[in-house]
Amino acid sequence: MASEDHVLFDIDEGVGIVTLNRPDRLNAIHWALADDLVQLFRDLRQRDEVRCLVLTGAGRAFCAGGDAEWLSGSADRGMPGLSDVPLERYQRKTPAGPVTELTKMIIDVDKPVIAAISGPVMGAGLSFALACDRRFADTTTRMSAAMVRLGFAPDSGITYFLPRITRLSTALMMVETGRILEAEECHREGLIDELVEPGEALPKALEYAKRLASGPSVAVDLARRFIYKSLNSNLDEMLDYEAVASTMTAHTLDAREGTRAFVEKRKAKFEGR
Repeated sequence: MASEDHVLFDIDEGVGIVTLNRPDRLNAIHWALADDLVQLFRDLRQRDEVRCLVLTGAGRAFCAGGDAEWLSGSADRGMPGLSDVPLERYQRKTPAGPVTELTKMIIDVDKPVIAAISGPVMGAGLSFALACDRRFADTTTRMSAAMVRLGFAPDSGITYFLPRITRLSTALMMVETGRILEAEECHREGLIDELVEPGEALPKALEYAKRLASGPSVAVDLARRFIYKSLNSNLDEMLDYEAVASTMTAHTLDAREGTRAFVEKRKAKFEGR
């Protein structure tokens, strides 16, 4: 069930549920938590029994952003410019280390990741949420690109996702002011895809994730991968990518089952193979 006390993992009908478990600190991210999450996501990329993921937080928050003790430079792990703790070679090349790497791993896990959100979603926590394929959030949700409130520039990929998910002017306002947006405004701005009542975010996210997990997961994963490729590709490149993907999926058992079910006018029973 638990890889470490501050990261919980469970599987429910092909859906891996990843829970940030520091409820007393509103699931604030620090080096150890981020490192465990990166390692977990790296492992999950290879685990075929897990076809979809749900990312959520324990207690009354999704993630309140960077842990204040670490950010202030007073923790055992050094913070560049704010502490005298010597930095490891890896951290000298990548100052925030696994915190920023986690955003990339949410994409690179190569299977859908659905966010189930309640309460504060701040700073790096907002980056993690925006990196997910879809966000189910309840009415207690509050979002902020909070880095500037502490005197930091944006990080963890937030400047990549914000202008792609919401309006350019909204993205600029968020990173320039750090203003906290309440749930209704987040929904209007596209930061939340499904706004639900308190306590319903995880059940609704799981319901959606299970629907994906029961589908032709090779085709689903390739479709997801190519949507991201399209962000930096032209039409000719995407037509080539799609041709390759069509050939790859044509060799799956799911494609055979799907076409037979269509001809026989019945519901397909996909196995993810």
